Amino acid sequence: MALTPKDVLQALAPFRTAGGIEPLKAGYIQDVSIEPHADGTRVNLHVDDTWRGAAVSNADREALGSFVKAHFSEVVAVRVIPRSKEQADTARKIAKPGQAPPRTPLGVKMIAIISGKGGVGKSTVSINLAHALAGLGLRTGILDCDIYGFSVPDLLQLSEPVKTRDKRFIPPRVHDIDVMSMKFFVGHNAPVMWRGPLLGKAIRQMIEETLWNQPEYMVLDLPPGTGDIAMDVHEYFPKAAAIVVTTPDANAARVAERAGQMARSMDRRLLGVIENMSFMNCPECGYQWYPLGHGGAESVAQSLEIPVLAKIPWVISGDSGVSGLVPDGHPAQEIYRTMAQAVAQMDLVPAGPVSVNH
Repeated sequence: MALTPKDVLQALAPFRTAGGIEPLKAGYIQDVSIEPHADGTRVNLHVDDTWRGAAVSNADREALGSFVKAHFSEVVAVRVIPRSKEQADTARKIAKPGQAPPRTPLGVKMIAIISGKGGVGKSTVSINLAHALAGLGLRTGILDCDIYGFSVPDLLQLSEPVKTRDKRFIPPRVHDIDVMSMKFFVGHNAPVMWRGPLLGKAIRQMIEETLWNQPEYMVLDLPPGTGDIAMDVHEYFPKAAAIVVTTPDANAARVAERAGQMARSMDRRLLGVIENMSFMNCPECGYQWYPLGHGGAESVAQSLEIPVLAKIPWVISGDSGVSGLVPDGHPAQEIYRTMAQAVAQMDLVPAGPVSVNH
């Protein structure tokens, strides 16, 4: 039988730290999530960030993880994630939202692209990853959910208004990618002041009232940061895995870590980190230099315990007929292709069971 959270909690009943703390009995274990993978099962334990009035120690976290791993032979990794009571309350609200998440196309695997702040190339990464997935022959869609910075249509040079058929949207298709964007819902350069129900209605319309071409993968370009808007949009995609985008800059890395921590506190699986604008290559001599410094991706990866998926070099705008896409022959094109192949091999959780394709 498959391992369940209840199994893990029952096993933790006798666990005691070297300092005599019984975290289950003390109520420090907030919840448990199970991730089945091809190489074995991974367990995420969310725990209070404060035990007996002090920050939970790394030693106690390691002991807790080792106990679980030793107790279940099928468990290959355990991640112990501290979070505050406030974060736990938010996660519980999102786990049981006031309204059900939108009905997503049957079987689609969703990948949320997130960042700690704007300006790191999150949308550029989103469209190029979608383009690379489509290049593998996978039916791919992209959903531009960044309500303040919807840039996907512009990056793909989509200027025509979205069309409709039988009161449903027909997503524009470019480079074999179905595209839907918040931009299609507002006037040119109109300010967006949506909150709560209005935001939810727009997200739901984009998902449920669109004639998607039975996508196998959908890339979600989410709002940057860790504020209410970012959290609200996360709420509508409970089965989406996430990729964190940063630049090598230390400040960008720090806020990217916070975005990753927020996503994880909401039970999002983090696939890895992408470092964008990582380096530049001289087209004449091949010399490589680093305008934004070194180490951003490694810092995020170490903090969140996730892999570095790729380091994307600078791509000068205007190199390509489609300004946001990496031009043919550019070294970054092969990097995106390799990353897409790796993502396609990951055992992501498909959406369902309700299909919205008719």
